[in-house]
Amino acid sequence: MTKIKAVIIAAGRGKRLSPFTRMFPKPLVRINGKPLISHILCTLRNAGIEECIIVTGYMEHVLRAYLGDGSKFGVKIHCCYNPSYRRGNATSISAAQRYLKGDDKFLLTMADHLVSEEIITRALQNASHAPLLCVDEYIHDSKRLAEATKVLVDADGYIRDIGKNIPAWNAVDTGVFLLNRRIFPVIDQMSGTCNSLAISQCMKQMIRKGFPLWACNVSGNFWMDIDTFEDVALAEQILRSTH
Repeated sequence: MTKIKAVIIAAGRGKRLSPFTRMFPKPLVRINGKPLISHILCTLRNAGIEECIIVTGYMEHVLRAYLGDGSKFGVKIHCCYNPSYRRGNATSISAAQRYLKGDDKFLLTMADHLVSEEIITRALQNASHAPLLCVDEYIHDSKRLAEATKVLVDADGYIRDIGKNIPAWNAVDTGVFLLNRRIFPVIDQMSGTCNSLAISQCMKQMIRKGFPLWACNVSGNFWMDIDTFEDVALAEQILRSTH
């Protein structure tokens, strides 16, 4: 079986974690003494990922120096700088394309999301359904919902709408995708008309074009995005209680 590579978007600045992120990039913010991206790489390795493409942007030289070739994490790492990282996270997928020339499918996740190994495993086990997005039906916390990208999943398990402010929804985006090469021409086409392009906009366009986006239900498994100091404190508390 062909091994699936992971693309990790690690390009953003993380302004809400300032002043820390004035000194180092957001993926190096520590959770229980360990950089955020280190948690993510260990999870990917434990789920069977052997090769990661990490798309950098803000303070990329600092992140690249920390990551090295990936040997200290037990994975092979390629760092790829996205000069357009301020124009939205979808541009970082395009930046990774040169490392995916022989790959029909790839896992996509975010450097500011903590996710359980079970979520990555579920995505990989369902690779035949790609493109897919791991979704959670059980988020009820009002603060997390305010930040979340919502999705509307139909009775057949396919996503019919996606966005932060869609009128009807029944699950939320966990930030873990398993995509195929159909995403690249969509990003290229939309980049010419948008000053800032989000992944959710590209997913919405794929759905409009008739490319099914499957919802991989991972409800009940741990995941959270890290945007604020409150998120850091909560993540530390959760991880301490589970280890």
